[in-house]
Amino acid sequence: MWLNLMLFWIFSLGISRSGANSPRPGPGSRVPTPQPSCGMLSLHPTVACLGTPLTASCTLDPSCLQIGHARPGDVVWRLNGETRQLPLNQSIAGNGTVTVVTVLRAEQPRGELSCYLPHRSSLHLLGVAEYQAGVPPAELHVEHCVSFWGGNITCYWDPGPETYLPTTYTLHVTEEAGRCLWKFRDAGTCVSSRESRSCTIPVENLFASFQVRLTAVNLLGRASAADKCVHGMSIVKLSPPEVSATADRSDCFRVAWRQPNEELLRATDARYEIRYRDVDGASWTQVDVTATEDAPASKDVCGVSPFTSYSIQVRALYQSDAFPWSDGGPSWSAWSHERFVRTLPAAPSRGPALWRRIATPDSDGRSEIMLMWKPLQPKEANGRILTYSLRWQRRGQPAVLACLTRSLQCALELPASEEHTFFLTASNSVGESPASKLSIPAVQAQAVPPLLPVLVSPASDRSLLLQWDPPGFAAAAYVFEWGQASENRGQNSSWRYEPGNISRAVLAEAIEPGYLYSLTLFALSDGAVWAAGATSAYSKQIAPFHAPTLHPIRVWPSQVEVQWEEVPLEEQGGFIRNYTISYEEQGKDAQAVVVNGSVRRYLIAGLAPDSVVRVGISVSNDGGSTQGSVLSIRTRSLDDGRVELLLSSLCVGLVVLLITAALACVLKQPLIQGCLWPQVPDPAKSHLASWLPQKMWLDLGNFPAEQSKKQRAGYPDFPFRGVSGIICGQQEEMMMCKSFLESTWAAEASSAGNKYRQPLQTILLRGDVTTPDHSQARRQSKVEYSTVIVWAYPGDAPPSPSAPWPQPTPQSPESSGPSREPGWRICFQSPSCEPLDGSCWRCGQQLEGGPASLGAFPLLRTLVVEGSGDRQPNGDHPVGALGPMMP
Repeated sequence: MWLNLMLFWIFSLGISRSGANSPRPGPGSRVPTPQPSCGMLSLHPTVACLGTPLTASCTLDPSCLQIGHARPGDVVWRLNGETRQLPLNQSIAGNGTVTVVTVLRAEQPRGELSCYLPHRSSLHLLGVAEYQAGVPPAELHVEHCVSFWGGNITCYWDPGPETYLPTTYTLHVTEEAGRCLWKFRDAGTCVSSRESRSCTIPVENLFASFQVRLTAVNLLGRASAADKCVHGMSIVKLSPPEVSATADRSDCFRVAWRQPNEELLRATDARYEIRYRDVDGASWTQVDVTATEDAPASKDVCGVSPFTSYSIQVRALYQSDAFPWSDGGPSWSAWSHERFVRTLPAAPSRGPALWRRIATPDSDGRSEIMLMWKPLQPKEANGRILTYSLRWQRRGQPAVLACLTRSLQCALELPASEEHTFFLTASNSVGESPASKLSIPAVQAQAVPPLLPVLVSPASDRSLLLQWDPPGFAAAAYVFEWGQASENRGQNSSWRYEPGNISRAVLAEAIEPGYLYSLTLFALSDGAVWAAGATSAYSKQIAPFHAPTLHPIRVWPSQVEVQWEEVPLEEQGGFIRNYTISYEEQGKDAQAVVVNGSVRRYLIAGLAPDSVVRVGISVSNDGGSTQGSVLSIRTRSLDDGRVELLLSSLCVGLVVLLITAALACVLKQPLIQGCLWPQVPDPAKSHLASWLPQKMWLDLGNFPAEQSKKQRAGYPDFPFRGVSGIICGQQEEMMMCKSFLESTWAAEASSAGNKYRQPLQTILLRGDVTTPDHSQARRQSKVEYSTVIVWAYPGDAPPSPSAPWPQPTPQSPESSGPSREPGWRICFQSPSCEPLDGSCWRCGQQLEGGPASLGAFPLLRTLVVEGSGDRQPNGDHPVGALGPMMP
């Protein structure tokens, strides 16, 4: 019972140990079955040199061989989690144990080897072993040892090549008698690692000899350095000095120092070194100093720049020649803490760089000249600049003060036809700088300066390198002027002044990638421009900022022509190389065409009528390309030629139609004129206009009295044309007739020619009428469509016996005039009161045949004309005809 428990505990312990030493399976491996270990792995040696062979033995007991009928050749080896095919050497022990032996090389400083036995699609871990590989320490070398005044010795060494194994370095120092002839006592031992490379051992007496020994040990071996014999005072390293600095001149400052803790009895026991630098600089300037007897340690450092701040440090080296046999010498102390000093100001060393911008002369011949200058560098200003003095000189005259300012420019308006010379100086609290000179020739005398070839190339993304050949004269200075090519260089350009002993320069101020810069180089001699050169360049080309916009200019059924504007210079980003026109028609694949950068339009052909095509454009330069917007265009359904043919056919047809209509109008003019414009008779061209009847009556008796009265009263001055007689109506209208006769009436009788002149005929009145005037005389006169005034006279006698009243013609059956009864008579008178030819007629006389009522006019109700309706050959009208008479 107790024996079984003991075996179970031992078996469980073996399982725990094997599981603790089992590594995790590597990637892609099968998870080992959690079964008790039936084997073990041993590795020899566990520490080896890199590249040496290692022997691994994996022992399997009989229970391992019963797992899935395994065989020794089925063992799987893994190194650092990776499966390895290793050579096998099998041996069988007497108790049934099988040992599988293999050999591998230690190729890495660290390794982990494991063996497995396959079982049921998994791996059963048998054992794990680790190894280390490296190299033994190499021969050591002690570089130097130093002794500090505080009482210790520190040595520094070179550890040699990497060992890949933990290595300890031991420094052993012993105090020796004489020149390290025998050991006096152990000074101490110090252990250090490879990384520190130094070790410090305290000592009580520096006035002694010391033997220094260094050893290095690791698992593969040990190494040691050659012993050194040093004297404690020959390897002294002093403490950093304590430093002070003052300046009482513009070009010098004084440095003073001393050793702390009274490490030196005399200052002459050490050598010193001073270093200083401008606080704005990085490089140091060193000065060796040897102290003198009975004088404090100090040094005047001269040749420095005025009004400049300096940083100063000092270090010391102990000097001892008493122990030449010592394997080491003294070491420089560490540099002291920095001390700062500022020199006094001085007058500026040179004049400011002077340049100009000249405007176009105005109508008065004066130009605005902008004088500009750069501030002096601190090494040139030698102090704080207080004012700038600009003097202006005309040819043959002394210079006068033009500007006294603190700014960096001065504008003057001067005659453009004269030569001007300017002198500029800068002043500080100490003095005035030398004058800078600039000459501007007269406009008429200005000539194109000789060409100065200039090459430009990018120096970086934000700088340009300019190179040129020196001109044929000794250039005193160069002026660079540059600015963006799209801007007004007169306002936004930058400029720089450089000495004349250079042939290349880098411009980094105001340079941005993607913009074209125009650069001009001026070579100056004695303040005047003697040569100039210009060029342009990009510091870096980038993709254009914007792409152009497409515009359709002509559209056909199968073609589309598009146009685009040039990309503005400030948005090109580089030199435009080409444009890419891409278009896609509905239902078809997209196509692209590349055209040269100088092209501004493109014709797209092969399109379908009445279809939509999408057109896009991209612009490219050496820095990239930029895609623009897409334009949709619908092609026409008909070509321009077809439309023009259709319009031409319509126009020809219309012209033919118009010509046909015009011919029809000419041929059918009477018919068309009769339908559209009926002919209205012209009284002046009628028979009545050339024929005066023998008798004519105005019938006033065929209308009711009240109506006749109203109408007569409404037209008191109605004109009568060709009236030859007035007939009163019935007895009851006598009063109206009288009223009518008492009014003034105008009547005209005329003819188309002299041959138709006839006297006015008789005017008859029915009934008796009265008139207030009985003294008027009858006169007759021939009238031709003239105005006639009608008068009525009482009495039986006619107004004129020479013009008897014509009797009515009995042959006219339609005429019926009044009877010849006593009554009123009617006469005619012209507007000039001249009696017209004719007779006055009694109202009581009755004519044969009554007057016919025509009713052609509102007042001339009916005209009864007696006479023939046809004109006689002699021009007279036959009597007895009845016809209408138009006024």
